This record gives sequence, structure tokens and C-alpha cells, in this order.
Amino acid sequence: MKKGIAILVALLSIPFLTVGLLFLIASGGQASRLFVALAFGVIGLALLITALKRLRRLAALNPEVLRTGAVDLARRLGGELTVSQLRAEYDISFDEAQAVLDGLVTEQACSRDDRAERTVYVFHELMPSLSEKSCPYCGTALPVRDALRKCPNCGGTLEITKT
Repeated sequence: MKKGIAILVALLSIPFLTVGLLFLIASGGQASRLFVALAFGVIGLALLITALKRLRRLAALNPEVLRTGAVDLARRLGGELTVSQLRAEYDISFDEAQAVLDGLVTEQACSRDDRAERTVYVFHELMPSLSEKSCPYCGTALPVRDALRKCPNCGGTLEITKT
């Protein structure tokens, strides 16, 4: 319904812009026709801009766009997202943000984690992974930043694994 009204307002701006353009063409330097052309043009332009802003906002609030945006926001925030963060990013209501995140939980894209005073939605696939350099023979763990390729204890080849 809201989208239909915005489209109707955009279509309503066309006659105003057309009449304004006709008065501008027919003015022939007469100030009275220029003022009428300016008035119709301003009204038509205001209607068109209002309708386009509303249509753009409705497109941004599409549930699919919000789901994609929530995953992108979680990626930027290190794999964790709260309802408040999603609300702040997209300027939506609490219920809309909650519905988007609950939909992602249903799709198993994330899991809900109740913490002390808030609920955090954890996107496990987006969590940063840590690497560890270890020896498969003696189990020695070394920092990845060391340039070693062989274990200093047993001489085995070190392997880098993600944790």
C-alpha cells in the first residue's frame, strides 16, 4: 500500500512538471507566466523528490535487503551482532530488527547467544579464525610469526592449523 501511494505521487508530479514546462515555453518574457511556471515546477519537483525518497526507503527496508545487510554488518563487526546495532544501522524498529535476526537463526546462518544483559547473534562462519603453528610429532606449539619450518625439539616439519 505504501509503495502504491509513492508511485501515485510520482505519477502525480508529471502533470505539474508538464504544465510548468509549458508555461515556461509560452512565457515569452512575461513575468506572470514565469511565476506560474516556477510554481508548477516547484510543486512537481517536490512531489517527485518526495516519492523517490519514499520508494528508496521502502526498497532499503525490503526483508531480503535487511537480511543481506545484517550479514554484512556482522562481517564488519567481527561475527557478532545485536538487535540494537542492526536498528541503528538501518533505522528500523525493534520488531523489524528482531524479525530479521530470528529469520537468520531459522535459516541457521547464525545462533542466538544470551549474555549477561543482552542477546548477541553469533555468525560462526564470520568469526575471525586464529592460526597456530604446531609440530605433529611432539605437539610443540609455536607462534605463527616465527620463521621456523622445523620443530626445534624433534626436527619435524611444522604445520599451520586454524583454530
